Amino acid sequence: MDKIVPHNRLTFGDAECDAVLRAVRSGRWAQGPCVEELESTLARTAGVKHAVCVGSGLAAIRLALGALGVRSGHHVVVPAYSCVALANAALSWGATPVPVEIEETSWTLDAEKCRSLIESTRARAVIAVHTFGAAARVKEIAELGAPVIEDCAHAFGSAIAGRPFGAGAQVAVLSFYATKLIGGGEGGAVLTDSAEIAGFVKSSRDYGDQPADAHRMNDKMNELEAALVLAQMRRLPQMLAAREALAMRYLDRLSAGDEEVFRLPARGKGRIWYRFAVKMLRVTAERVVSDLGRLGIGAAVPVTDWRSRGEQAAPIADRAYAHLVSLPLYPTLSEQEQDAVISAFLKVCRDYEHA
Repeated sequence: MDKIVPHNRLTFGDAECDAVLRAVRSGRWAQGPCVEELESTLARTAGVKHAVCVGSGLAAIRLALGALGVRSGHHVVVPAYSCVALANAALSWGATPVPVEIEETSWTLDAEKCRSLIESTRARAVIAVHTFGAAARVKEIAELGAPVIEDCAHAFGSAIAGRPFGAGAQVAVLSFYATKLIGGGEGGAVLTDSAEIAGFVKSSRDYGDQPADAHRMNDKMNELEAALVLAQMRRLPQMLAAREALAMRYLDRLSAGDEEVFRLPARGKGRIWYRFAVKMLRVTAERVVSDLGRLGIGAAVPVTDWRSRGEQAAPIADRAYAHLVSLPLYPTLSEQEQDAVISAFLKVCRDYEHA
């Protein structure tokens, strides 16, 4: 049936429409002044010296890895529970992505498990993701010796322990895919204090008037995307506040549910609420998504397992792939819609009590 409440809904208004229209009317559609303004805005928000906009979040990760010297034969540590884009970025350089176990409550990279993998593989880089907006232990992971890429696709525009998301490692990356925290249709960015890293990304995002290079592709952001992201950046504080209010409302209204059937996400001091991911204890996430769909509620299995057989054991990540369900959470979700989600979710959970 048609979804009464979709899993995702874009947040935009006249500001976004007007910004894109101005960019169109400017006659400058390729990379130009809007991109430069966005780069300044991102650097200022993260408290870093440089921001370089690129064509996608994947491009940001790929070029950040290249800037850190990752090449064929190297190893890159990634969370065992993470988007396949991380693995693809490492593979693009001929490197091997090494999935490492995650923490049970935050679903972020386990710093202690990283230690042994970094030592045994002599990893050239580590990608630490603020999964669903929960802060990864970036500082602790950075102290293990390998360069760290802080993936802020799920968490930006705020701070954890007084330090802005995006400023906790040698380099950070952002994605502006349509359904991300900051939507631009497509696009991404690399954030860093290093002029050398920023220079590498700037050079590598554009193949024009440069020597042939298999890794130098067309990774530029265009003016229309930049204008849209700038408009989203201006409303980001309000969007983050709306997400948090909705998340607290979920936690309050679902806290009386059957603890033998599901576990709610941790509140987490300083976290950003990009996704509201509930852990199912008796049934798979796929079943819950299907059952909610029949009631008109859009839910999702938020991450697809890309790992091959034979990887190092990661039982927490295994459970996350199989049992985490993402409920609708976006700034335009009304209380009436959220009540419908809560009612439907508790209804299907009652059916699971004796599963």
